[in-house]
Amino acid sequence: MALTRLAPGDPTLERKLARAVEGEVRFDRFTRGLYSTDASHYQVEPLGVVFPRSVGDVQAVLEVARSHDVPVLPRGGGTSQCGQTIGRAIVLDTHRHLNEVGPVEALGHGEESGGGSQASFSGCIDVEPGVVLDHLNATLTPDGLWFPVDPSTGSRATLGGMAGNNSAGSRSIHYGMMVDNVIDLEVVLADGRRLWLGESVRTGCADTIATERERLQSLYRNNAAEIRKRQPRTMRNVA
Repeated sequence: MALTRLAPGDPTLERKLARAVEGEVRFDRFTRGLYSTDASHYQVEPLGVVFPRSVGDVQAVLEVARSHDVPVLPRGGGTSQCGQTIGRAIVLDTHRHLNEVGPVEALGHGEESGGGSQASFSGCIDVEPGVVLDHLNATLTPDGLWFPVDPSTGSRATLGGMAGNNSAGSRSIHYGMMVDNVIDLEVVLADGRRLWLGESVRTGCADTIATERERLQSLYRNNAAEIRKRQPRTMRNVA
């Protein structure tokens, strides 16, 4: 995470964010204290906290952050045990407002279930990043469905945080991790552009994806030896 010279609670940054977004902006000491910790042992006071109500709010926060050269840190349930959700940054809490769940869309039928007489149904569903895993499964239960990635923090962990963390669970050997169960992601880049990533390239995204892919490939080519040297030899690297 990039370092910033601004102090936590900076009033100028707070005013600019308050004018830019529809969601709440909290730079008071109490809120900063709450968001200075997660499930890890670390404690870092943020600059302040924003509760975005829309993707437009997320873009606006990134624009203000760029103008002040400060980092932005998305946060879901704060269940990380490695400190990924704390830092000297503008914290974006997606849990409060960005928690809508869409309808289930059928994908077809998978392999036969354990008894061998009934095929399993599979589907996809659109969720916002602040949706809690247990709330999603409560929505899916009436249809006889459930989301197969099952971390022990499911009562608090959000789907956005799980995607960023590539979360796993007790069934991941069979069903895979988040990377194996996400079809598409709508992301907002640091420069404010909205982009769809995944199996289907949405209209207007192809050129951007091609450009970003070339940048990443160039970055890798120029630093391949160092990356290979430092990359942990593990199945899942998230920290």
